[in-house]
Amino acid sequence: MRIRRTAAAAAVLLTVVAGCATDPEPVQVDPAPVAVDEPAKPTDVSTQSLPHPLAPFEVVATGWTEQPLEHDGIFLGIRSPEAPEEPLRFVAADSEGTVLWEAERPPSCTGFALSRAGDRPVAVLTDLESTDDAVAQTTATAYDLATGERLWGPVDVPGPHHGPGLVFSSSAPRAAVGETGPRVVLDPATGVTVRDEADQPATAVVGEYDGVVLTAADGTLTATGTDGGTRWTLPLADAGLPEGSVVTSVAGAGPPDGTALIGPAGGESGALVDLADGTVLATHVEDARRDPATGTVVTRAGSVVTGRTSAGTPWTRELDGEVRLAGVGGVLVYLRVRDAVQVLNAATGEDATVYAEGASPLGVPALFSSDGAAVLPLDEQLLVTTRPADS
Repeated sequence: MRIRRTAAAAAVLLTVVAGCATDPEPVQVDPAPVAVDEPAKPTDVSTQSLPHPLAPFEVVATGWTEQPLEHDGIFLGIRSPEAPEEPLRFVAADSEGTVLWEAERPPSCTGFALSRAGDRPVAVLTDLESTDDAVAQTTATAYDLATGERLWGPVDVPGPHHGPGLVFSSSAPRAAVGETGPRVVLDPATGVTVRDEADQPATAVVGEYDGVVLTAADGTLTATGTDGGTRWTLPLADAGLPEGSVVTSVAGAGPPDGTALIGPAGGESGALVDLADGTVLATHVEDARRDPATGTVVTRAGSVVTGRTSAGTPWTRELDGEVRLAGVGGVLVYLRVRDAVQVLNAATGEDATVYAEGASPLGVPALFSSDGAAVLPLDEQLLVTTRPADS
């Protein structure tokens, strides 16, 4: 059986469209990261009502125009160009609001990923390089997330970043919208290709998660290390997935580190799987987040929100109306319920009051680090630091 991803999975493959285009770019860039090591500029958010736990801390603007990714208290995000002749910029900042480094890329090279090489968090950015036949080659290069030091690369990849993790693929020749060619997985420590669907057409690459590679074949999900050693296997039926389905990560979801949210291609929900041992934490999940403060994993299935700890399932709430997980952190679950914001206690599931009564508009955090910094999406993606506002 050859794995084929068609237009039915287009929603899963949006990162391919937004990745690193193969057409030559007119913008010239110097791809080497530049150390900055300077505090980001504080910004005034007095027109917003912030949650009480975040209000005492300084808010800074790094210029991120899309929600960043985060590992170990370090955030990496994109600053989009303001004019066609300007490059795209990647900006790394820590939880105290210090900009650590920046790197330029062609405007179409928005695809990037965070992973781990052992205990070291790494950032992998794509780029374009000219070739002898004048066709631009997509490459990938890894950098130390904290310092911007180059660790490996550039190495050739078949096309844009696909994800999750260090997964890359090309558009299949004459493909329908959303179809891709064989996907490859890179080793976050070396940049070596450790899995290529072209070598095993019946095995689908699901994703790479901090050095754990998930593949699916013959009704079984398999986790391997980048050395190829099998860590665990899981029958897809045990994860509640249809027999014979092409398995992918669930589009639009941002599952917690240490987990994968997998489902049938084109599906809107799936199984949340613990990457350590293959335990199925929940099924029919549409989104999931972890509260760094308590370790509670919060899942959403339709309008039902559930908080899970290692001890079991401590609480479940069924809410009235369309529900979205906005952010989870600081022992709080921020939800958008229809047109309103509702906040729950992550440990108990009970309603929590964190905004001043009658306040508007509400600043709702979207991403938290383990040390308490948070990303606040307004006109741009602001960073609520761990530094007191009056320091």
